[in-house]
Amino acid sequence: MARKMTIWSILILGIFLFFLHSHVGSKSALQKAPTFTSSESCKECHEEIHNHWKNAMHSMSIEDPIFKAAYMESYLNTAGEAKFNCMRCHAPVSLINNDYDLKNEITREGVSCDFCHSVKKVNLDNRDNPFELEIGETKRGPLSNVDSPAHKTEPSSLFKSSELCAGCHEYTNDKGVKILGTYSEWKESPYAEEGTHCQNCHMPLIIGKIVKPEIKAIKQKRINLHAISASHSTEQLQKAVKVEIKNIHLEEDVIEVVVGVTNSGSGHFVPTGIPARKLILLVELRTPNEYFSQQRIYQKIMQDESGKEIKKEGTVFLQAAKISFDNRIKPRETRMERFAFAKPRNKKITITARVDYLYRTAILRPTEMRVIMAEDVKMMSK
Repeated sequence: MARKMTIWSILILGIFLFFLHSHVGSKSALQKAPTFTSSESCKECHEEIHNHWKNAMHSMSIEDPIFKAAYMESYLNTAGEAKFNCMRCHAPVSLINNDYDLKNEITREGVSCDFCHSVKKVNLDNRDNPFELEIGETKRGPLSNVDSPAHKTEPSSLFKSSELCAGCHEYTNDKGVKILGTYSEWKESPYAEEGTHCQNCHMPLIIGKIVKPEIKAIKQKRINLHAISASHSTEQLQKAVKVEIKNIHLEEDVIEVVVGVTNSGSGHFVPTGIPARKLILLVELRTPNEYFSQQRIYQKIMQDESGKEIKKEGTVFLQAAKISFDNRIKPRETRMERFAFAKPRNKKITITARVDYLYRTAILRPTEMRVIMAEDVKMMSK
């Protein structure tokens, strides 16, 4: 009997220790599980930077109506599978917490502060998840010799490099077709050779406070602009391109107009990004009672496996099988274009050349975004 009690005691003790160990182990694992910090928490110290980010596209990467319309179409066409492709950049926290249905508020923050400042490395060979993260107390950034009362800091040269942006702004689909090539366009440009990175143009240094002065006084008087602007910014678009009427040649029955279009201010092709974006060079000839116009279109055209042109951005990522045409303008390239017009009867002639940025998308109904990027006007009498 005593022996049986001893055996039972040992068994009970063993079971108790097992459950105790399991409970403590689970609790310990739970405490050590990495979690992202909400950007609202970052605002408590970094208010100025947060406010810039909050009003820019990175914070609105989920709420942007253009993205929503394209995502809804892709989601329905793929029975929900598109979420794994789209959310890795528009809600990159989902790569860690698997919240691809956006149930958690931290995921709905879009491209959040803590996600970017947790990136240790970008590996473009890993197409599904190019970001190598270390989540926790340490926040990485471009500054050295700084410290924080709220978290650890670590200087990282990655934050001064275009590679940080490449994880989302470079994408090749399952069929081996490069849909987004902004990073590689930059890498092959003179800007890369000169050491000018994405951040130099899209996150320039401005006067500002990194931290609220009542929290910590620091000598740094400038911050990187976190209202990262690109094709959604009219100001940024108008810096990218110059247009000039180079020559007007009069013949007996024809007026020949030579126009130069230069990618003067962009470190990548213009246009770049989503293939639905276009540049249109429009040349107009006017007299008091006549009007003539011609145009050139700069774009990248994608085809599906049947050879049909893909016009909807909601399907281009998954269905594109071939780039059938690409005449976009490279960094610092000048494209010379010639236009021939029948000579008008009226002698008072005005010739105008301008470049429009055109992006046609669907937000409830087809919507067109058109911005005049550059313009040149010449007047003459024949």
